[in-house]
Amino acid sequence: MMNKLPLFSVSEFTTWDQSFEQDMALYRRLGITGIEVCERKLSADPVHAREQLALLRESGLRLTSVQPRVHALFKDSMCPDIDDPKERMRRYRRTIDLFAESFPGQNLPLVTIGGNAPGYNFRLAHQTARQLYGDLARYAADRGVRIMFEPLHPILMNNDTFICSLDEALHLIDDIHHPQFGLMLDVWHIWHEQDITRRIRTLGPLIFGVHICDWPREQPRGPADRVLPGRGIIDLSALLGAIEAAGYDGAYCLEIFSAHQWPDSLWRIDPARVLEDGRQGFYKAWKARICD
Repeated sequence: MMNKLPLFSVSEFTTWDQSFEQDMALYRRLGITGIEVCERKLSADPVHAREQLALLRESGLRLTSVQPRVHALFKDSMCPDIDDPKERMRRYRRTIDLFAESFPGQNLPLVTIGGNAPGYNFRLAHQTARQLYGDLARYAADRGVRIMFEPLHPILMNNDTFICSLDEALHLIDDIHHPQFGLMLDVWHIWHEQDITRRIRTLGPLIFGVHICDWPREQPRGPADRVLPGRGIIDLSALLGAIEAAGYDGAYCLEIFSAHQWPDSLWRIDPARVLEDGRQGFYKAWKARICD
């Protein structure tokens, strides 16, 4: 059982309304050491984006993972305007190139999700995923980065994903069968699944990254409704113990989505308070974790 605290990281989705530069400044001021970069916060101009990433290298923050600007294989809510999955994967390759060149030799993990099955044709979606993700994994491996697939909760079916169970994600990873293609484990998406702690313990090196937050006690008001660790109904301590028992020793990344129309939206609260409360909630759950 690990006695020291693990690396705590923050996804820039959590501080949605801030710029990339504001995120870096805030995270550093609060003593947060890890950051998940959301590429959509970088400039669309590749020259400027490289300059921004150079600032990140010099900041002392550790880049723990990347959310590409186009991160879904098929259309999703964040990028609904590109239909062709091959074009979407070409955009993904640009992101791989950008981060591989800016952070060489770090074996960075980049997130991907499935997106929506075109025309609700799930057979075609699965077949396409196995073809294009295999190509993407080899491209990433040649450039020294990793791809981690994130299964989403069923609440996001036909909104952001055609794969919404851990088993389906693991079948995909097994079919791709490449050491640089693994799993992003987000507790919000998998906590409800049957016998989940036992199953997590068997995942071993397949876990490339972990997202943390909590599920609202009175159920979500929408697909983006998350609460801070310890303020919902997820047995976070049990999940953290299972993740540690699986052998994962990487960063734990606070990823909060919300919506501004809710009066208690976490995106309407002082971001420094959100990060402080999120960090403390995570550490409390970590110290209470259960390792069988």
